[in-house]
Amino acid sequence: MRGRLTRAVTRVSLAVALLGLIAPTATAAAQPAQTVRTRTVLLPLNGTFDEAGAEPIAITGSIRVTVITRTNPGGGGTALISSALGRTTGIGQETGGTYRFVGADATTRSYPPGPITPLLVNPVFLKFWPPGPVVPPHPIRPVQVGVLVAGNGNITNISATIDRGIENPDN
Repeated sequence: MRGRLTRAVTRVSLAVALLGLIAPTATAAAQPAQTVRTRTVLLPLNGTFDEAGAEPIAITGSIRVTVITRTNPGGGGTALISSALGRTTGIGQETGGTYRFVGADATTRSYPPGPITPLLVNPVFLKFWPPGPVVPPHPIRPVQVGVLVAGNGNITNISATIDRGIENPDN
C-alpha cells in the first residue's frame, strides 16, 4: 500500500511540475513579444559648420551611429540613437587654425506605429581650439543625424551631415 501511495504522489508531483513548466510558456505566448533591432554604421563627415559668433569651420572626419529600436505592443516604440565621433578635425575659414572635435552622445526618441518615421537629432560634441595645452572644451552640435524607422522597429536608413549651424532647441 505504501508503495502505491508513493508512486501516486510521485506521478501527481510530476504532473504538477509539468504544468508549472507549461503554464508560463502559454502565458508568454499570449502577450505580444517586444522586438529589439540594432543597426550600426560608420559614416564620413565633410562640410562647413557655421556656429553663431564663431568663424565657419570646414569639418572632415567620421561618426559611428548605433540605433537600437524597441517596439511597443500594438506598434511604435522607442529608438536609442548613439553617436560617437571618430577622428574629426576642422580648419577655420578665417584664421586657418585647426580645431578638434570629440565626444559621444545618446538620445532616445519615440516613434509611432505608422509606416515610416524620420527621427532627427543633433548630438552634442566638444570643440577644442588648441594653441595651448589646456583649453576648455566648447559644447556644440555640428552634426545632424537622421534615422528612418518603420512602425515595427525596422531601421531603414541612417545618415549624418554637417549641420550648417541651425540650432534645434528640442535636442
